[in-house]
Amino acid sequence: MNVGELKFKVSEDVKALIPEPKLTALIEAFSQVDSNQDGKIGVDEFLDFSLAKKKTDLIKKFETLDTDKDGFIEFEEFVVATEPTFNILKRFRELDLDRNGLLSIEEALDIADRLVLPLSTQQVQTKMHEVDRDADGQITYYEYLGVITHIGFQ
Repeated sequence: MNVGELKFKVSEDVKALIPEPKLTALIEAFSQVDSNQDGKIGVDEFLDFSLAKKKTDLIKKFETLDTDKDGFIEFEEFVVATEPTFNILKRFRELDLDRNGLLSIEEALDIADRLVLPLSTQQVQTKMHEVDRDADGQITYYEYLGVITHIGFQ
């Protein structure tokens, strides 16, 4: 972009102090915001440019939250986005077959079987003992959460 073709004045100080490649980039950026090309950025031009950029970022965020890609954020998708441990709690509840809020040795064996883990009953009991902080023979949600947080997956 030739400085002589501009609708605005570039001072001699700016020309002297800003390297040419950087000056060219600044002129291009200014021209993008100055949508009516009058050599000035009005408040509406500034807002339109800024909001368009923000809108693009928000659309990307929306698309991330819309996990089923149907163009809407359903309540559960909203909950998953705002409550970081929701999916972990949901998974715990799925594993808690008798819905008593605890994982028993039987449920742990069922989990190992469903995941086709080559663990013996003794090995599952040993692993449960390592996780069972209160030594009551069952895994609470918070004990499960601690393990999941420690190993980094669910």
